[in-house]
Amino acid sequence: MKRLFAIKLFSSIVFISLFFGHNVAAQGFGKPLTTQGIDKISIHSAASRGVGGITFGMTNEASIMFANPAALQSLKALQISFNGLQQSITSNQAQQYSPLKYYSSFSLLLEGLTRDIPNPVYDTTRQDYTAADSIQRPFDNLRPDWEKTESRNAPVQAFIAVPVTLGEIRITAGAGVVEYANLNWYFQNNNVMSPSILSANPFLPTRPINDDDSTSIPIQWYQALQQRNGSIKGFGGAVSITVFDKLSLGISGLLLSGTSDDMESRVERGRIRLYQNYFRAESVYFRILQSGTSDYSGQEFTVSSSYHEKFITAGLSLKLPTTIERTFKNIVKTDTTGSIKTQIINGKDKITIPMRSTIGLSINLRENLTFGFEYELRPYSSATYNASNNVQTNPWLSSNVSHIGVEYKPLDWFSLRGGIREQSEVFESESNPIAGEPVGYSIYSTGIGIYLSNVRLNVTYEYSKMKFIDMWADAVSINIKKTHSIAADVSYDIPWPN
Repeated sequence: MKRLFAIKLFSSIVFISLFFGHNVAAQGFGKPLTTQGIDKISIHSAASRGVGGITFGMTNEASIMFANPAALQSLKALQISFNGLQQSITSNQAQQYSPLKYYSSFSLLLEGLTRDIPNPVYDTTRQDYTAADSIQRPFDNLRPDWEKTESRNAPVQAFIAVPVTLGEIRITAGAGVVEYANLNWYFQNNNVMSPSILSANPFLPTRPINDDDSTSIPIQWYQALQQRNGSIKGFGGAVSITVFDKLSLGISGLLLSGTSDDMESRVERGRIRLYQNYFRAESVYFRILQSGTSDYSGQEFTVSSSYHEKFITAGLSLKLPTTIERTFKNIVKTDTTGSIKTQIINGKDKITIPMRSTIGLSINLRENLTFGFEYELRPYSSATYNASNNVQTNPWLSSNVSHIGVEYKPLDWFSLRGGIREQSEVFESESNPIAGEPVGYSIYSTGIGIYLSNVRLNVTYEYSKMKFIDMWADAVSINIKKTHSIAADVSYDIPWPN
């Protein structure tokens, strides 16, 4: 009965800490799935991707109407456009450990190397052997390092825009269906320790005073995994007008709706019990699987202005504050020694994203050579997350990113493009030396544009490598994510009286 009670108590503590707490004491554990992916706003135009995400200075591109609606004024005819995106993503994590004082083989256990050490030869005349005289081995075949490769096809996006003239006022209106945000997310750590003993420096605040079970320190050792697949789509329209000969204004709106499949799992690898001068690994069977769906809804409005001179275009774009609500339903299965319990969790939460702004400048260096620069301000640290229990937090970090691009037209019907854009995540690495500085990296792009009669084809290739290192006192996790993307769009111009 005491053993059964202990198992139930341990199960309850683990369940509550995993799914209802924030696990601040667990080393290497990702935050629960809530807003992950919502910040991954998509670029809808293949041509814009080719020049590093630039929108100001681009002409005759209906697909940028939701990023810079004022640019619709450059359309000369009714335009219909379709585009798509294909991605190949490789993620991996490598863990490295340093030997711990008093527990020299602890790092070997976490690296999965003790399974390769032969058993010691015991003196059969002695009877005082303890766990200190044996090799502690893992109870599974997991290694700390892992790699995952996946492919993704974004939903097809479609646009239509038409210019009209009312008296002396030129108006261009458009509508479209887009992928607003890519919600895909993946996290894995095969060596999560709770409490976070590897974070302490010195190693333990209170080392056991002897080798008795009563004074030993139990450590939970498990694998944590999270995965989300899905996207948020946007349905909306845009309109722009020419206020003066050189000044254009535009506004766009999107109705947001999306779904994602969510999964979180925890597999107990064992319990590590620390004594004064040695440790012991104990087998524990405990698993939690939480799976379900999330539905998203919201609206987003964008206003922009663009000023045109003969060789220069300057502009400003503002994305107004946006609130995205999430309704989730999850099934939680808890498996303890073959006894499975099921629980259903329903709830709602939301995140309010503050206003974001972009300023841009485009210069025609030559008749067939254009350079563009944009600077984007993302005050995401002001984003407010309201959990299902009405607790408010600010989970994201702010960043300012730049976009640089060049377009060269050696022929009237052919364009070459290249660009670099900065990308920042909304989180920082563990033990970040610059507190509050989010993980950042660059996205490199190159592309072409082909114009034949009324048909336009744009193709762009992008490459990025995100790398960040989570650091603790006695361990590091090196995280790398490489992404190869190919975006393409085709548009058709239909002559239109205006």
